[in-house]
Amino acid sequence: MSCCRDKMEPMAQNFCCSPRDTAMNAAQSMHKTGCGCTPIVEDEQSLRLIGVVTERDTCHGVATDDRQPSEIQVEEIMRPASACCSIDDSKAESRRKLDIHQATSLPVVDRANCCCGTISSHLLGES
Repeated sequence: MSCCRDKMEPMAQNFCCSPRDTAMNAAQSMHKTGCGCTPIVEDEQSLRLIGVVTERDTCHGVATDDRQPSEIQVEEIMRPASACCSIDDSKAESRRKLDIHQATSLPVVDRANCCCGTISSHLLGES
């Protein structure tokens, strides 16, 4: 059976943000990578996942309140680290988590809870 590890997009350089980065940094990361989420990590060395910002979070946390993305810290709009997939999750479990979190993409973590990539609905394909 195929799992997240087989379908995920591997971690790209400068793909993550910290909670102190701005919503603009998170949006720029999503734009550069073409991914619908930005993993939020404790630091860029360990890549320990502490949260995630999705396109939806950016829209709801910035645009709907008519706020400047350069003035909003990621920690204000990010979701908890529980909004992620495990490298060993099945395709069905990954799809379920995307649905639960109303996201098109989520970070993927290894057994040490370090971000190792992202998974998206288009990478999972049809059932």
